[in-house]
Amino acid sequence: MPAALVEKIIREVASSSDSPPSKKELGKRLRLDPSERDRLEVALDQLVSESRVVIGHDGRISLPPMKDEIVGIFRMTRRGFGFVIPDTPAREGDLYIPVENTGGALGGDRVRASITGRRRHRGRNQQPQGRIDEVTRRANTVFAGRLVKKRGNWMIEPDGRNLYGDVLVHDPHARGAGDGSKVVFELTSWPEGDYLAEAVITKVLGVAGEPDVETEAVIIASGFQTEFAEAAIEEARTATASFKPGDTWDPADRESLLDEFIFTIDPPDARDFDDAISVEYHEKENEWTLGVHIADVARFVPGGGPLDTEAIARGNSVYLPRHVIPMLPEILSNGVCSLQEGVSRFTMSAFIRYDAKGNVIGQRFARTVIRSRKRLTYLEAQSLIDGELEQAASHSRSEPVYDDELVEALGRADTLARILRKRRHRDGMIVLELPESELVFNEEGDVVDVRPEDGAFTHTLIEMFMVEANEAVARLFDDLNLPILRRIHPEPSFDDLEAVRSMVSGQGVKIPDHPTHRDLQRILDATRDTDAARSVHFAILRSLTKATYSPAPVGHYALASDQYVHFTSPIRRYPDLTVHRSLDAWLDATENGRTIGGGRKRKSLIDHLCHDERVLDESLLTTIGVQCSMTEERATAAERDLRQYFALRYLEEHHLGDELPGVVTGFNRSGVFISLDRVLVEGNVRWGDVGGQSDQRADRWVEIHGTGRIVAQRSGAILAIGDPVTAQVVQVNPAARHLELRITGRPKRFAKRSEMKQSGPGSRRKRRR
Repeated sequence: MPAALVEKIIREVASSSDSPPSKKELGKRLRLDPSERDRLEVALDQLVSESRVVIGHDGRISLPPMKDEIVGIFRMTRRGFGFVIPDTPAREGDLYIPVENTGGALGGDRVRASITGRRRHRGRNQQPQGRIDEVTRRANTVFAGRLVKKRGNWMIEPDGRNLYGDVLVHDPHARGAGDGSKVVFELTSWPEGDYLAEAVITKVLGVAGEPDVETEAVIIASGFQTEFAEAAIEEARTATASFKPGDTWDPADRESLLDEFIFTIDPPDARDFDDAISVEYHEKENEWTLGVHIADVARFVPGGGPLDTEAIARGNSVYLPRHVIPMLPEILSNGVCSLQEGVSRFTMSAFIRYDAKGNVIGQRFARTVIRSRKRLTYLEAQSLIDGELEQAASHSRSEPVYDDELVEALGRADTLARILRKRRHRDGMIVLELPESELVFNEEGDVVDVRPEDGAFTHTLIEMFMVEANEAVARLFDDLNLPILRRIHPEPSFDDLEAVRSMVSGQGVKIPDHPTHRDLQRILDATRDTDAARSVHFAILRSLTKATYSPAPVGHYALASDQYVHFTSPIRRYPDLTVHRSLDAWLDATENGRTIGGGRKRKSLIDHLCHDERVLDESLLTTIGVQCSMTEERATAAERDLRQYFALRYLEEHHLGDELPGVVTGFNRSGVFISLDRVLVEGNVRWGDVGGQSDQRADRWVEIHGTGRIVAQRSGAILAIGDPVTAQVVQVNPAARHLELRITGRPKRFAKRSEMKQSGPGSRRKRRR
């Protein structure tokens, strides 16, 4: 049964719990051709036999009802209650767990839970409520926090939001910890009901609040390994010693590109350069050739060795503020695998040929050797494209010497990137414009400023070229019908887009039940350059499913790509390394891409590759995909967590009590959420602090259904998601990652009588989606 179709069926049925589709309706929603209906029948028969969907007497398809006992992952809120996400999706969704029934479970734990009743949810008695009976696997066993003395007892205030409430410690001095120490601890008893968790301190990191101490706390609590096994280091040294830039190589095995004009564009602080580019324009044919040249990491990291074992366990490099935890030892990642300026390096190259409109008309691959002519930064390259040589020199991290050949090559790259972006937009690529900011640190590691990230087009240029290379490799293996580890991104469902519908309805934009890429593009364009743009674009980002790794041929929705892999960063992503090994096997079997036959030769090639140990089977790729998706999520969470700490610390030290501009991003039962401009951290405004004027503070705010707006019932004042506001910084707790704000200025808008009726007595404060 096709894995891609199964996933689409489950997602579509899950999002249609209020109106289960018939087979015919499901086929339409999945946009299946009539010729594909047989595949749908086969897939549904198997899903029914596996009890993953049910078909009612009326022919309607739905998820099965939730069983009395389920197994799943517990997600805990800041207030202590949470939800169990069942392993097998059920029509009722997730299981609500009140704070008194968590059974000592913490966020991320795998649990066994049972239903105890139902609770009102969105106005109906339908959502199951339950209790956790057993924690079958702990997500975290090691935590970090600040040691304090409270009411005569030594307590640890845990960092972040994974652990709810203070933790009791009986003998903190055994490790030499004192009041205000940042400590690492393990729980000896877990929080349950009114009982506090208890712990033993395993390590004292230093004084809480010190930048390096806080960074180390996040690293340890996240479970990152910072040291490599000696066997892995030794293998890396041996691999490095086996390569000398002046060594010769077999021309039959590796194509020389030493005479080609190839260059890199990277951030100013980059240390590992794993991708380089070349662009040629063929004037006679009015065609283009893009060359994307990626460090041949597979040459130095064979499968199954100590280095490979370390790399798959890490899954990816971790990029924290001021600190990098590499996937591979730096002797490789910053050495022989780094495409440094003026040095010969082994690479895997993808050459893609385009017509004048950016349509792919050909592609080829080869093992190559290159010598980067120039190392550029993004702003340096952009300045050269714009003809500002002095400005370019100010952004340079190498000798600022720019010849005509370099400037012409950059001009070609800029032109081709814009052609490709136009084509991709025409194909339906989703382009979100979300602000990003850069934390500026002093030598002591404290944040002294927050600046918007530069908007140079060269970021988009490199992104376009890397996406094209990733697609090209995916097309190769899809055409061969060989398993490969893909980067998949399923399309959003109706339910996923519910929050977006509410927001854009106030902008006069309607979303169809089953929107296409063009529908989402229309929404983005309609709200672009408006006050609501940030919230709408962010809501669409949240509505999109999370991209993961899997061999399933699902495609990448946001990129409007039918086939997609990650190929361009093998230094820092293990999935890319698996793709490189598969491509290496193909290049071996085709004389470095020169002998690609059809018919019997093609069949023989595929059979040969199926038995090559570098081309992994689907089962193993699935396991690796789950592992790498998990490590990526962990790395992203740690980066976001530490960035939030430093940003909140900056607010606490420089802006406590100040009034700052922001934008409304959502509501829930506790109040309104505001994202502050520039700093880009989100804070909570209690309902009593929403009014902005003293005579409105006692108002009761309720939702105007389906509009993304709330209204004050006494004054009729309206506040909408996307509204610009001024907010005062009331309280900051960096360790708890908590920011409390008060709205001091907001748009002066008032509800019509019809809107007041919509928010009448039956309305409730809006739940945040």
